[in-house]
Amino acid sequence: MTLRHSIFSGIFRHLVLLFSGLPILLLAWGCSSGRSTYSSNVVSNVQEFDVAGIHVIMHQSTSAPVVSAILFIRGGESAAPPDEPISNEYFTMNVAAASGSQRIDKVHFRRKMLSMGTGIRGEDGRDYSALSMECTRENFDTSWAYFTDVMLHPAFDPVEFDNFRKNALLGVASRSTDADVYSNIVADSIYFAGHPYGRTMTAADVQKESIPLMQKRFRSLMVKSRFLLSVVGNISREELTEKINATIASLPEGSYTPIAIEPPAKAFSPGAYFPPFARKLPTDYIVGTYLVPSKGDSDYYAYLRLRNFFGGFLFNHIRVERNLAYAPNVDDRDGRTSVGLITVQTPYVDSAIKIIYNDVDFFQQNQIRESAIREGVAGWATRNYLSTETTAQQAVSLGQAVLTTGDWHNAFIDYDKLASVTPAQLQQAAIKYLRNFNWVIVGDTTGIDKSLLESR
Repeated sequence: MTLRHSIFSGIFRHLVLLFSGLPILLLAWGCSSGRSTYSSNVVSNVQEFDVAGIHVIMHQSTSAPVVSAILFIRGGESAAPPDEPISNEYFTMNVAAASGSQRIDKVHFRRKMLSMGTGIRGEDGRDYSALSMECTRENFDTSWAYFTDVMLHPAFDPVEFDNFRKNALLGVASRSTDADVYSNIVADSIYFAGHPYGRTMTAADVQKESIPLMQKRFRSLMVKSRFLLSVVGNISREELTEKINATIASLPEGSYTPIAIEPPAKAFSPGAYFPPFARKLPTDYIVGTYLVPSKGDSDYYAYLRLRNFFGGFLFNHIRVERNLAYAPNVDDRDGRTSVGLITVQTPYVDSAIKIIYNDVDFFQQNQIRESAIREGVAGWATRNYLSTETTAQQAVSLGQAVLTTGDWHNAFIDYDKLASVTPAQLQQAAIKYLRNFNWVIVGDTTGIDKSLLESR
């Protein structure tokens, strides 16, 4: 499970699409033929209810041998207190999960987890954090007891804390030596400057961490007004309700109120930035960010279809036809505010940007045939089904949809809606979203036409 970046993935395939009678070879993500009814099968078995003030969503799957339970905690880094290090929730969730419980010796805790094949993890994110558990159905009772004991009686082991802090410092230090990582972090920090998503963990943050600070944060997080419990597996509503009432129902209600998350200021104007790098690079690292619709938005399906075509165009024109870069890519990061990403590694920056803008012009000025839009949607559905058939991924998707869109129905792609995108809707999505690009270029920026970068 990755809470920070929820990203659709696919493979490139060749298609011949007809645009106003013009045949164009396109390498597009995840396109073939056929249909899938997976989403409707899942939807029919999802239940949403409340237990002792705890918001619960569950999908009972009687055939699944594994039960996945995720306690999502509303707020995340975007709601972090300004007077505390931004790394605090990151430390709190990870160290708590690794330390076990005050009531169980850590060695015994880990030995028991290993013998049952149970995993308990902590993660943080921008909009929420989580404690998660995966176990076999036969070990659910014991695993649930250990899982909830971490919530009720966290240990915050000093050895786990010291080890985690050392690893975090190494991770922060390594950013400045990896140009790919560095370019993405700088792009993110620039795009979200002044925004709730804009704080970036530094070595100074990590050095301020302490066990008392983590204990304080954990107490503030463990309130039922923040909770969303997502459970998928062979467990009934009655059994889950009984488990909750016997354990975490005793936690305080709290009074958490979500903060407003609006698009960042950079989403409304183009920009180009050339941050320095410590050493000479053999190529330039290009990252472009721009505003895109989130799941649940009325434009979501039109943009999702556009993104596949746009990404295929860039790959074909930059990689296949001109060999300017190895793997140009178009992707996005979902959240309460979502961002599109264009990444290219090439020494020919101006040439790559001109190709990107030419493709932007194409989609903004032309309408793709309806048959081409429908082509391949269900093949993509099949591959998406394979990536969401595990209980863990279903639990993640259901919880994320509730927290970022307010409706669990947005957890799974509606392939009828995707196939029903019209040529006009796709063109309007291109006009509305393929604009106000903010570019970060890391490498030799001598002679790069900054005005070209800032022209869209």
